[in-house]
Amino acid sequence: MKIIENIKNWFRKAGDSLTGNNELQSIIDHPKIAMSKDEYERIRKNKAFYSNDFPDVEYYNAERQKVTRKYSSINATKIMASELASLVFNEGCTITIDDEGAQEFLNDIFKKSKFTKNFREELETGYAISGLALRPYVDPKTNEIKISYCSADTFYPLNSNTNDVSEAAIVTVSQQAEGQDTIYYTLIEFHEWMDNGKYLITNELYRSKSSSTVGKRVPLTSVDKFENLQPNVFIEGLSRPLFVYIKLAGKNNLSLGSPLGMGVADNGKAQLNNLNDTYDQYMNEVRKSASKLLVSDHFIRTRIDDKGHPIRYMDPDTDIFQLLKGDSDEVKITEFVPTLRTDEFIKTMNFILQIAETNVGFSPGTFSFDIKEGIKTATEVVFENSKTYRTRADNVLLIEEALKELIVTIFELAQAYDLYKGNLSFEINVDFDDGVFTDKDTKLDYYIKLLDNKLMSRKSAMMKALSMSEDEALKELEEINSDTVQSVIKESGLGEIIQDQLMFGKTEV
Repeated sequence: MKIIENIKNWFRKAGDSLTGNNELQSIIDHPKIAMSKDEYERIRKNKAFYSNDFPDVEYYNAERQKVTRKYSSINATKIMASELASLVFNEGCTITIDDEGAQEFLNDIFKKSKFTKNFREELETGYAISGLALRPYVDPKTNEIKISYCSADTFYPLNSNTNDVSEAAIVTVSQQAEGQDTIYYTLIEFHEWMDNGKYLITNELYRSKSSSTVGKRVPLTSVDKFENLQPNVFIEGLSRPLFVYIKLAGKNNLSLGSPLGMGVADNGKAQLNNLNDTYDQYMNEVRKSASKLLVSDHFIRTRIDDKGHPIRYMDPDTDIFQLLKGDSDEVKITEFVPTLRTDEFIKTMNFILQIAETNVGFSPGTFSFDIKEGIKTATEVVFENSKTYRTRADNVLLIEEALKELIVTIFELAQAYDLYKGNLSFEINVDFDDGVFTDKDTKLDYYIKLLDNKLMSRKSAMMKALSMSEDEALKELEEINSDTVQSVIKESGLGEIIQDQLMFGKTEV
């Protein structure tokens, strides 16, 4: 009776959209979602910026006709997000658990889901757009745990503070042809906590003929791939939500009360726009810098069409001849070779980049452009990049915590579905490869000095320097001690004495 009453109270608070207004123009119109529309407009713009989705440039040609051309951009957002993601998480990162059975179970999940590769790529998108959510789930076809990735534009916090998100809605949009129409289906998956501590997942499906609207709510059986979904699923024994939200380190200064993170370019977008505009102007000059022949109008033939408009015999798209009108009858042919302002453009782009780098969180010069050397990367100027190192370190802390939360979520979900019956009281160690910033020999020398000065135990030094768990370090120490004892016995000749004693039946040495 207690559970039934809790369900009634939950529906009374949220409002059942099937009995009320069951049509939505947008996701944020849902009564459970109280996020700002401006936040998701910012995220939409970030996504377009990251996707290099810019409108064509409109201009008037020499004949005063309005035409368009493609906009040329550097897409520094992609470059910066990719660089930061690779500095924070790469194949050098190792995740260990001090329980052999749990380690094998986790390794199997990560291997089948290609976690290292997929997570780094998705992390790049998350840094560029405004965050990333990881959602472990049980695949009903294989009865295995898999991991889905949700970008910030499909993740809507419900109950949260500025530092954590405990309840959320995750949106999946799909489309299918029905007759001559393309129909859009939007699945909204609500993750909420009940008053009795149980975890509730609610699935709602909406149908629309337009991609710009969510549409009307329909039964889950309307789409084949959703027909096995239950409207409500209760899960017991969870200590945390079945998702992990990751955001860029630092305060969201554009919306102080929002739990959503910033995009890597949000605070440097004005400079990156200027950078793109400068690059576009330069590339436009390059396109127009080909040698041309300026000719008098004696070389041009025209005729009048039926509407009285003059038609030129010269191809209007030609880059070779340019009409030069004159007052005399003199025939002229003049070569014109424009000069590129390469140095001026490079200096301007470097100046803009330095300001953008500071706003984004990289050291000045990280992405500076040199016509001879090209664009530098963070790894090439790492020893000078104290600001880049701090930005990386701040984000490593968040990723480490997120990975530990993800692992806890995976095992709790596996236990809830009887896929794992082992121990859940284990220690998780996440070691990030600092080789980009710290030479491994230098790192090892550092811990050896601590050992020589008796400032750290051998076990702790091995855990830090070799990324071992406590059990792995203790096991390795036992083998080292055993090897040391055997070596001492051999070098001292005790081994031969012991062997002689045994041969003559003597057991005492």
